[in-house]
Amino acid sequence: MEKFNREMLSLARDYRGFTQGELEAQSGVSQSLISKAEHGLLDPSDDALQRLAKALNFPAKFFLEPGRRVGLPHFHAQQRSRVPAKSLARIEAFINIRRRHVSKLLRSYDLTAPKPIPQIDLDETGLTPERVASRLREYWLIPRGPVPSVTEIIEDAGGVVILSRFGTNLLDGLSIRSEGLPPLFFMNRDVSGDRFRFSLARELGHLVLHSLPEDDERMEAEAHRFASAFLMPRDDVRPYFMDSKLSTFAKIKAFWKVPIRELIDRSHDLELMTDYQYKALTTQYNKTFREVEPVEVPLEVPTTVRKMVRYHLERLGYSVGELATMLCVEEEQLQQAYLDKPRLRVVSSNDDA
Repeated sequence: MEKFNREMLSLARDYRGFTQGELEAQSGVSQSLISKAEHGLLDPSDDALQRLAKALNFPAKFFLEPGRRVGLPHFHAQQRSRVPAKSLARIEAFINIRRRHVSKLLRSYDLTAPKPIPQIDLDETGLTPERVASRLREYWLIPRGPVPSVTEIIEDAGGVVILSRFGTNLLDGLSIRSEGLPPLFFMNRDVSGDRFRFSLARELGHLVLHSLPEDDERMEAEAHRFASAFLMPRDDVRPYFMDSKLSTFAKIKAFWKVPIRELIDRSHDLELMTDYQYKALTTQYNKTFREVEPVEVPLEVPTTVRKMVRYHLERLGYSVGELATMLCVEEEQLQQAYLDKPRLRVVSSNDDA
């Protein structure tokens, strides 16, 4: 007999962005019952469960799913400390729910990669983040110059990239390795295309370099150096840094598809401008662009999860309803998340397909 799982209730509530009091108002179920149910002190009645499910827009079966929720990865501690608690709880809930979807879809889908994403210990190998980035480009046969699609490189290597609306611009992405699953990259879809590419490359750096927790500042610095070298190899990018004019960096951005700020930093790291020039250019950049840079770079679109869904529908003969039941979501949610159906209504201000 299926048993109520208290963690699924808190997971659904965090995903919808409800406090216990707000869920009481939406469902008519008392906060006392909700609190005790989330703490494992009692199981809600069938009637209460149905009302909670309706308010949270999840099938009642969702709350009977076994397993526990997983926490966030060990990097980005400083960034996460600046994110509002409610937004962070929702991001964690999103990761847990989509992680469950991927796990279920992979039971019937063969996801193989001849050259998977490796793990490399800098201390054991004596390598630098820049050297690791160079070796990975060679390993994956990436041609000289800009990386055409960071998302495609990662998905060809067996990683799974999943887009979400984080509800904050303080966090661009999170990546996790989970036993029995491919590397998962959860990325904020509400950032510019160039920032997305750099952030995704930085998450790749974390998964390659940081299998164990270390000093957060060190991990962030190493992942940043990896991303910079991966997207802008020294010998390839050097000829483009002809001068230190901001207008020149805007032109370079159109080709390399990385933020102007990262191009400026890379030029300085390669000692192609003096400290004085770097400081002056950074000041000019901050005054000129503030929040939005010129030169729009299209957002990269992942395909792996959608391929899994299409495989179940077209190759295995699942109906949309059957697949929604398997994933424990409403049909409308399945179609919005994986089948490009436009959103018709909003469950809460932070709702995401």
